Amino acid sequence: MPLYCTKCGAANEEFAEFCKSCGDNLTEAREKNTDKNDEPAQTSEKKLLRSRSNKMITGLAAGLAKYFDMEVDLMRILWVIAFFVSGSTIAIVYLIMAAVIPQEPV
Repeated sequence: MPLYCTKCGAANEEFAEFCKSCGDNLTEAREKNTDKNDEPAQTSEKKLLRSRSNKMITGLAAGLAKYFDMEVDLMRILWVIAFFVSGSTIAIVYLIMAAVIPQEPV
């Protein structure tokens, strides 16, 4: 029976110590599974947040990359390409998103 990560919701082997997707410690997930009589742990809702730890300007690209499960560098390259293709329009979109999307909690 798979063990579901409480942070990202990924299914892991039953006796794994760390999540294969996000690297989070699975002790909490294992405790929740035993509390619910072998039912999978509830997966948390995916939220779009700006990153505090992996940011270059506002953390928006890192937050979007995490949300869409992609590499941060690729997301940053896509933002740069979009800037050159659209001119300053994407810069305005970036600033609006940076103002609206909250930062992840400390």
